[in-house]
Amino acid sequence: MTETRNFLFLQGPASPFLRHLAAALERRGASVHKINVCLGDILFWRRWPIHVYRGPDTDWKAYLDDFLYRHAITDLVMLGDGREKHAAAIALARSLGLRVHIFEHGYLRPDWLTLEPFGMSSQSCFPADPHAIRQLAAKVAPPAQTSRRYRASFLTYALYDLSFHVPNVLLGWLVHPHYRAHGPVHPAVEYAGWIGKALTMRKRHRNVAALQDFYLGRKPRFFLFPLQLPGDYQIRRHAPTGNLLTIMEATMASFARHAEADVRLLFKVHPIDNGLNRWQSRIAAMASRHGVAERVDFIEGGDLDALITASQGLVTVNSTVGLTALQANRPVIALAPAIYDVPGLTHQGPLATFWTRPEQPDATLLQALLRAMTGTIQVRGGFLDRQSVIDGAEAMAERLFSPPMLPSSPAPERAIFRYEAELRAAFQSQPDPQAYP
Repeated sequence: MTETRNFLFLQGPASPFLRHLAAALERRGASVHKINVCLGDILFWRRWPIHVYRGPDTDWKAYLDDFLYRHAITDLVMLGDGREKHAAAIALARSLGLRVHIFEHGYLRPDWLTLEPFGMSSQSCFPADPHAIRQLAAKVAPPAQTSRRYRASFLTYALYDLSFHVPNVLLGWLVHPHYRAHGPVHPAVEYAGWIGKALTMRKRHRNVAALQDFYLGRKPRFFLFPLQLPGDYQIRRHAPTGNLLTIMEATMASFARHAEADVRLLFKVHPIDNGLNRWQSRIAAMASRHGVAERVDFIEGGDLDALITASQGLVTVNSTVGLTALQANRPVIALAPAIYDVPGLTHQGPLATFWTRPEQPDATLLQALLRAMTGTIQVRGGFLDRQSVIDGAEAMAERLFSPPMLPSSPAPERAIFRYEAELRAAFQSQPDPQAYP
C-alpha cells in the first residue's frame, strides 16, 4: 500500500518558491500544509487554508505537536536548520520518527539548491569519509548536462526582501505580536546599511579596482579569506565559537605567527553584506594588533574567481566558496565542518601549517564528491528567477519522493569542531584581548 505523504512547510525564502513546491508535491499526490509565523509568510504563501501561529516561542512546541498529530504529518520542510522554531521542530520530528527536509541555497553555485535530511554542515548526513563518498558516487547518475544559467538579479532579491519585511515592520504586530525576525539586526537598520553603501559606491569601486590591479597585476603571494555574513546560521550554529570576529582574529594571529614574511592575507567581503559591520576598520585594527598591518588588505568586491586562481590558497569558515576554490585546484582549509571538508580534498593539518605547507586537493576525489552531491543533496533551481523557481520546485518535489540514499543521522566526523582549540588558543594569544570589539 502506498504511503500517504502529508507535508508541513515552516518558513521558506522571501520568494514564491514554497508556493510552487506545494503545487509540485500536490501533483504527485501529496497534501501540503504551512504554518505561517509572520505577515511576510502569509503574503508569499497566498494559499488556503492559512494556518497562523501567533503565540510566544514557549508555546511553539506544544502547538506544533498538536498540529502534527491533527494533520497526520509525515514530512517537515523548512529553509535552514538554525532558526529557533526550526531547531525545535527538527528535535520534535526526530522524537516522533518523522522525516525532515532542510533546504537552502546550493552548496554548488550558481543554479543549484541544497536539500538535506535533518540538518546542514555540522548536522549533515552526507558522508565525510572519502571511501563512502566514492561508493555513493558510483550509485548515482552524473548530472544532466545543461547550458541553462538563471538570472541572479539583485533588484529582484531586494524587492522580495522588502515585500517580506516591510509588512512585518509596519503591520506585523496586528497578526503576530510575538514574532521576531531571525536576523541579528532589525530590518530597518539593515536597510539603512544598504543606503549607506549606495551613497559610497563610487569610492568603494575605485578602491576595489586599485586593490584588484595590485593582486592580479603585481602577483604577490597571498591567501584569500572570503567573509561570510556574521548573522548566518552557518556561523552562529555550525562554527567554533559561533562568532565570525573571533575566528577572524584567531586567523590573523596564526597568520602573523606562522606565515612567511612576504606573504599577504586578503579578506573579501560577502556580496550581500549590508555595510554595517565596519570591516575595513575592524580588519585594520586586528592587523595592527598583530603587527601585520602592511601585509593585510580588505576588498569589497572584485573578481572572485580570478582572486581564487591567483591565491596560494583559501581560508574559510565553511563557505561554499571553498568548493569553488577546490574546483579551481587551489588548497582550502575549512575552519568549521563543511560538506567538502574531507581528507584528500581540504587541508587536514593545523591552521599553523596551512600558511607554509597547504595540502593540494585530489581531483578524482573532487569529481566523486560533486557527483555524489548532485545525485543526493543538490537539485537544479533557484529562489529568484521565475524559471529557476519553477525548475527548482519540480526537481525538489521529485527528490522528496525519491528513495533516501543517506543515513538518518549526521556523519560523526562533522560533529567535531577540530580547529576550535587552535583557534581559541590563537585568539587568547593576541597582544591585547581587551581591544577586541
